[in-house]
This record gives sequence, C-alpha cells and structure tokens, in this order.
Amino acid sequence: MSPGKQLPPPSGGGQDLTALLRARHARSDDGDSPAPPAPAPAAPAPVQRPSRAKGPAMDRRSWYMPKESADALAAAVEELHFATRQPKHVIMAALVSVALEQLPAVEQRIRDR
Repeated sequence: MSPGKQLPPPSGGGQDLTALLRARHARSDDGDSPAPPAPAPAAPAPVQRPSRAKGPAMDRRSWYMPKESADALAAAVEELHFATRQPKHVIMAALVSVALEQLPAVEQRIRDR
C-alpha cells in the first residue's frame, strides 16, 4: 500500500470481511488518487432531559447513629423497597412518619435507657 493512501471507512451491515478487505486494497482508476474523504459525521442532537415531575421538595440530611441501627434501617428500607417497588425516598418518608406518630413511645424508650 502506498504511503498517504486514505482508506474508505468500513461500511456496516453484513458485508463480507474478505470483500471489505479487497475493496480497501484495490487501486483506483488512475492508480494513486486517494479515496474521497469520508463525510463528516452528523452532530448529535442535543440531549433533552425530561422535566422533573412536580413533587415534594427533597432534602438530604445526615445523622450519626450506632452501626447496628444504621444496618437495621438500611435492611428495612431494602426489604420494603423490594416488597413494594416504591422508591427509597418514599419508604424513608413512611418510616419517619410512623416514628413521629410514635414519638411518646420513643421518648419513653430514651428515658428508660
């Protein structure tokens, strides 16, 4: 192959590999003229992000807790997530809501420690 010879881009589809290789090594009519340049790829369309559904405002907070409590909470969230197929933020909201409904019992447990 002569230096500087441009090879055509591979054409997809089911073209036979042998035919593709032969076409790349075949000489043009005048012998040394390079193959025409490949057309420039089309610019990708801009990505349209779907608008977020109007839902409750979300917030991220963190608290330190004993590892056993964190592990138990994570296990409960996973179990409820797979049982209900609801998003984890919905499950956390429900767990907190139930805990807040039981606030007097929680306070008593803390006092009894």
